[in-house]
Amino acid sequence: MADSTPPSPDKPASTSSPSPRAPLSPSSTDPPPLVLVTGGTGFLAKWVIATLLLSPTPYRVRTTIRSLSRIDEIKSSLREASIPPSTITSSLEFLPADLSSNDGWTTALKDVTYVQHIASPFPAHPPKDEYDLIIPAVEGTKRVLRAAKDAGVRRVVLTSSFAAIAYGARHVGRDPAVPIIEDDWTDLSKPRLVPAYAKSKTLAEQVAWELAEGETASAFGSEAGSRGSSGSKLELVVINPVNIYGPALGREDNTTFRSISEFLDGNAPGIPRVQFGVVDVRDCAELHVLAMTHAAAAGERFICIGEGSLWMEEMARILKSKLGEKAKKVPGVVLPDVLVRGVAMFMTVARLLLADLGVRRVISGKKAREMLGWESRYSSEEAILAAAESILKFNGPAEAEAES
Repeated sequence: MADSTPPSPDKPASTSSPSPRAPLSPSSTDPPPLVLVTGGTGFLAKWVIATLLLSPTPYRVRTTIRSLSRIDEIKSSLREASIPPSTITSSLEFLPADLSSNDGWTTALKDVTYVQHIASPFPAHPPKDEYDLIIPAVEGTKRVLRAAKDAGVRRVVLTSSFAAIAYGARHVGRDPAVPIIEDDWTDLSKPRLVPAYAKSKTLAEQVAWELAEGETASAFGSEAGSRGSSGSKLELVVINPVNIYGPALGREDNTTFRSISEFLDGNAPGIPRVQFGVVDVRDCAELHVLAMTHAAAAGERFICIGEGSLWMEEMARILKSKLGEKAKKVPGVVLPDVLVRGVAMFMTVARLLLADLGVRRVISGKKAREMLGWESRYSSEEAILAAAESILKFNGPAEAEAES
């Protein structure tokens, strides 16, 4: 049996239902602030939109999507989150924009007060060429932040990842008892040690910090420096979530859900000795909204983790003990690491696990709790079960990539 890491002692888990926290209130004579949420079809983005629309302080929300043909899908998802149709109609608008193109971003940022930049490629399988993942992540971040600076946006909340914190040569042989905190960064000095996704999130976050601080000449060359915003500063907050679980608002194709669906479908020959931090998507969305307006958040990055971490063996036990017959195909045997490496040669999804194989980490979420007063309200078990129930309800994940 794999060793288990107990829940983080930062804060006891809560099982109470969430209620959106009120941001700093604008003047009653001002129109509701307009918030741009990028990648509105994504798992987290839908919950951020829902949290904004349910907030006691009113917001107008604009979201970018690659194709307007998916508007009805998003509206259906928001109804699943109990957003009244009248609120969706009156407070939410849709605009086409793609991270791979400059088209649409100036219009998308017009009159925007806050940006939640969530859209980023998140593959279901390792890419054949890592730059297929790195280039859109980095270039997309540059496009959004440049447009935000030019538009005079007050603050950008960027969804980065725990993957930008805990990988690479610097972490090899690290004492697992030493908590990983926001001062840590993924080390790219030996690129072969870092998965493509971790590289993409690390480089995209580094670019965001450089641009927010006005270091456009060194980071982006003469084109960025000539845009009229060189030297100006943009308030930036970065959220670095661990693996995000919890209820989906429709069919989800993201990589995190795929690990559970492989268990439920009986496609996994056994359980890899892999541990992940866990956070519920509803808690993660609340941290995004809180970080958008909290005065202390500007210029900070926050690890977003709930109760703590779980080994995949523990996830499997939760599924088997709570879902009964629905989880009859979930394996019960932990695979030796060498066998997982062998399986990864022909099972592409297993390759995504190799950088975490046998690695134990203690992850600290104290900063968000102590600095912002954020609380995680859902336990790791609740988050895992909600994800599994969503997979069963919406017929499981597809093979395609999704924006996360």
